[in-house]
Amino acid sequence: MQRRADEWDADVVVIGSGFGGAVTALRLSEAGHRVTVLEKGRRLSADDLLDARRDPRAYLWQPGAGMRGFFWQRIFRHLAIIGGTGVGGGSIVWAGVLLEPGDDFYEAPALRGLGLDRAVLAPHLARAARMLGRVTCSHQGQMDTYLAAAARAVGAGETFGPVPTAIHFGRPGVTEPDPFFDGAGPERTGCRLCGECLLGCPYGAKNDLTRNYLYLAERRGAEIRAESEVTSVRPWGAGYVVETKHPWRRGRPATTTARRVVLAGGVLGTLELLHRCRDELGTLPHVSHQLGLHVRTNSEALTAVLQPPGQDLSEGPTISSHFHPDPRTHVTQNRYIGGWHMRAQLGPMVDDDQRSRRARRVLGAVGRRPLAQARLIGARDFLARLTVLTTMQRHDSELALDLRRSPWRPWRKVLRSRVTGGVRPPSNLPVANAVTQAFAEASGGRPLNLLGESIGGLSVTAHVLGGAVMGRDATDGVVDATHEVFGHPGLYIADASVIPANLGVNPSLTITALAERFASSFPPPDTDPPPPDRPGVDEPLGATVWSLKRQWSDLPPLAPEAVLHDVVGDLEASFVAPLTAIAGPGLGVLGLPRWHGKRFHLTAAGSIGGTNLLRRDDGLVETLPMRLTEGRSRADGRPALVVSYGAGAPRPWRWVRDELRAAPQGGGVVAMTFVELPGLRRLGGTPFLLTPRGVPQTRT
Repeated sequence: MQRRADEWDADVVVIGSGFGGAVTALRLSEAGHRVTVLEKGRRLSADDLLDARRDPRAYLWQPGAGMRGFFWQRIFRHLAIIGGTGVGGGSIVWAGVLLEPGDDFYEAPALRGLGLDRAVLAPHLARAARMLGRVTCSHQGQMDTYLAAAARAVGAGETFGPVPTAIHFGRPGVTEPDPFFDGAGPERTGCRLCGECLLGCPYGAKNDLTRNYLYLAERRGAEIRAESEVTSVRPWGAGYVVETKHPWRRGRPATTTARRVVLAGGVLGTLELLHRCRDELGTLPHVSHQLGLHVRTNSEALTAVLQPPGQDLSEGPTISSHFHPDPRTHVTQNRYIGGWHMRAQLGPMVDDDQRSRRARRVLGAVGRRPLAQARLIGARDFLARLTVLTTMQRHDSELALDLRRSPWRPWRKVLRSRVTGGVRPPSNLPVANAVTQAFAEASGGRPLNLLGESIGGLSVTAHVLGGAVMGRDATDGVVDATHEVFGHPGLYIADASVIPANLGVNPSLTITALAERFASSFPPPDTDPPPPDRPGVDEPLGATVWSLKRQWSDLPPLAPEAVLHDVVGDLEASFVAPLTAIAGPGLGVLGLPRWHGKRFHLTAAGSIGGTNLLRRDDGLVETLPMRLTEGRSRADGRPALVVSYGAGAPRPWRWVRDELRAAPQGGGVVAMTFVELPGLRRLGGTPFLLTPRGVPQTRT
């Protein structure tokens, strides 16, 4: 059933409010779309950000443990990722650096055939830079002097300079009317040079997304719903239903319908949602099997230098200067005021490309000089004396992130990393260590490595990219050059997960520019997406096991002509709450992993037979034969079509009976499963939905 425009909750639902989501919200609102933004995190006030400087519970994001701040760190087998959650996404914990990618990015093999070159992206980079208020950093302090000396020491002094940044310097601490959008934006306050950009800026100096794109989007009518964690996306008629829950409170899930959906939850958010929808819930079965591949870390390394007591390097924005040790490597300094957790994460510098040997050498160094490590952890004025150096490279390297069983909680699946055939992201960059040594020698400080890199062998990054990359077709990527997901028209991705190559510089400007490019070609509001060939079951929003069981006795039996029209062929299965998250994995345990649905056919004798369908990389595979007969329902004794598997079927399927009746609006089937064993019959049936889809085709 095609829904009328006024029946959709929104024209476009945007999932996430980081760089890609914020751009999408503003530009589509300007174009006349009704936009709803769903954000998992909180809307943070200036007081919230000030509290985060004093209370870890107000700083860290782990709502299940009572920490409802905004900063998070995810540790995988091969990498660790840091980021921010809240209205504004990663811009909350962003240092504000706005750098454009070099020529190596545009020349990457993964970009060939996508029509994405410097000339195409240049106007969008310029527009993004204007929106984010790019200026050259006007402050250079003692930390920058040391970095300049390090640049000269490694033969790259001519490349040193102040960074282009998204900070309003103005007059320190003085609030003035909006200087960026002809008065249409919020008031701004001049930078206080406190060095606390990574803790969120409560003063109004950093140009985070709440002060430009999101602020203007709300003025254009976009609705931003904070504390709305998306748990599923599923097709519905010519659009989609998006289901959300509160991130820490219990309650009924909410649903929002939209003609189109844009995923912009960052690499981890987008990959996890798509993996669950494809592999667990089965709601987005045609997402490319390239999902989760080509995850990149910007080939990044974090090192540090701790100055002797008495020095204070904290004055200035977090990042104020940078240089290039070689054409493919980029280095910035970082003031990390508020990074109290760094005390326990740093240790002696050891340069060794062999991971296990490096770990042994670091442990040996700590064991030989335990007091040095203790003095590091207990150092006074630690953060004022600390310089963190970020080194990024354009050398290609990649991992994969898949949904697999948790090693700690095997009853659920989580994102886990694995090494693919390419070059693994580095945990040791010799050039980063050389720069750090040079900085330490120039400043009289102590060079340090992150223990997660040196002992854990992890690639640590704040700039994860890829996993749902652009490609020429579904064998090459997850989205096309317009950001539309292969196999699911009207579903798009507009975040860092689409970037198919390392940038080698801070990626925020590139992500913003790609989102500007995406939004510039988005279909106008009066263009409906094409409806499915056969509209699916138009089940009530928020349909549950209990609501379908209540309706069961009122559903009509399938008429003979409906059997041929709605049953013979491929029927795609979908589950309803509360079974959406557990039914798929449960069937996998029972021998139907990645169950797609059922395929019915006419036999030579004129009866109807069939098989179950499993999703495989190369298409649908038949398994577990079944037969279809007329009978009476175990629930109410009224007529129904009965699916049975026979006494020779494997356990437990020999005891399973499915009953089929017509869906309320036609064009589909409501099924009810019964287990024919003493003691289990009394539990009644378990309903699910079967939708005629035809044989899925990969869109190219």
